[in-house]
Amino acid sequence: MPGFQLNWVVALRPEARAVIERFGLQRVDSALFPVYENEMGTTRLVVSGPGKVNAAAATATLAAMENEAQPDATGWVNFGIAGCGERCFGETRLAGKVTDGGSGNSWFPGAAWPRKFDPPTGSVLTVEKPVEDYPTDGSLVEMEAAGFLPVAIRDATIELCQVLKVVSDDPEHPIEGIDKSLAFKLCQDALSECGDWLAAFHDLGGEEAARLADPPGLAELLKVAHFSVTRQHQLRRTLQQWSARFPGVSVLETPIVDLRDAATILRELRKKIFDQERES
Repeated sequence: MPGFQLNWVVALRPEARAVIERFGLQRVDSALFPVYENEMGTTRLVVSGPGKVNAAAATATLAAMENEAQPDATGWVNFGIAGCGERCFGETRLAGKVTDGGSGNSWFPGAAWPRKFDPPTGSVLTVEKPVEDYPTDGSLVEMEAAGFLPVAIRDATIELCQVLKVVSDDPEHPIEGIDKSLAFKLCQDALSECGDWLAAFHDLGGEEAARLADPPGLAELLKVAHFSVTRQHQLRRTLQQWSARFPGVSVLETPIVDLRDAATILRELRKKIFDQERES
């Protein structure tokens, strides 16, 4: 999978433990928040602490951290426990809508992979402190998503920024009954239940990474001729078309009249692509 990195933002250590154990993450140096990652740096996690301010700061910290993996695309998941006014203890839900209970602002994470992989979708309400007076519309209640999401979507497309919550308290399971072991078990079960969704999410991220990755020959051609910003974008699209039309054929082996001239390079590459399309 080309250059995709998945970042997890969780509030509490028991929630984090479920992700850490599933993906084999190890603690890395970080001055502000506990950060964990796998050996290849393709999966990372930050423990934010409770509250939307902490979630926003932790998300920004993880996005800004240097990463040797240098991903072409990143995905984000805010994961953890939540309350609900319906009897749905232990259910896992994907946020189709996230609302900040303080400001009233809302975000709508999209689902861009096959629907059969989706957990049930619902609304998530972010509050300032734990509540027992749940919304009557069945929204999940938690404290981080509205801090996480507006920061994450600055780093990735909204389809790659998701909120995944498991219900830990409802009318029959009071919030006072939640302890570390229960939070861990609920999150562990939720990750197992969502294995197909996570695999589909990784596939989507891989497709985005492939789309954003530098096409073969881009760096070399940028070194031999001066391309304006506009022509750099044109060159990228042309080389992507080249790779699609001539798989396995290096653009660097193609005779070009004047390698020092950006316009000539673009014109001749386009002509060869056009000629091939006309013949096929």
